[in-house]
Amino acid sequence: MTAQTRLSSEISARGPMIDIEIKKGLLNLHDAFLNADIMQREKWDAPVEQDPEKFHVSNHGRFERMWITFLYVLVEAWQSPQMAPVRAYIQSVVPLDELAHLLRAAAADGSLAKMSETRHYMCHRDRRKYWDDGRLAVCGQLEFHIKLHASFSQVLLAAMKSATA
Repeated sequence: MTAQTRLSSEISARGPMIDIEIKKGLLNLHDAFLNADIMQREKWDAPVEQDPEKFHVSNHGRFERMWITFLYVLVEAWQSPQMAPVRAYIQSVVPLDELAHLLRAAAADGSLAKMSETRHYMCHRDRRKYWDDGRLAVCGQLEFHIKLHASFSQVLLAAMKSATA
């Protein structure tokens, strides 16, 4: 059991230390993060195909697209109006400067739009072609995705710890 999963179980098992809707929202965000985290780990465990033509059909490339898909689902949940009270709670216990900066910059430079394209490609194959723009949209953005993932990890871990204190 990972530290993140253990904290999720502790929050679920403990009594109402924080408002129940805040608690549910925090668990929802955490669950979305864990989905992305699993895909990121699988990506790094898969061998890297050096040939660019083969990379996109390799397990590593597929897991990378799944990781970005789930990371974008987390971004959507984070930015949703229903999560406003949860974000306010998290901001009361954890500094959000780095995460907010990354999300603002990504919105401004089109990185979030590219993540959205990848999610649409991966989840709406009924409306997408095999070599759709979403398949390659996030190429060259690995450093940004790693930073965004790490920032969400730090923020949510600190928030979960605070909620179980």
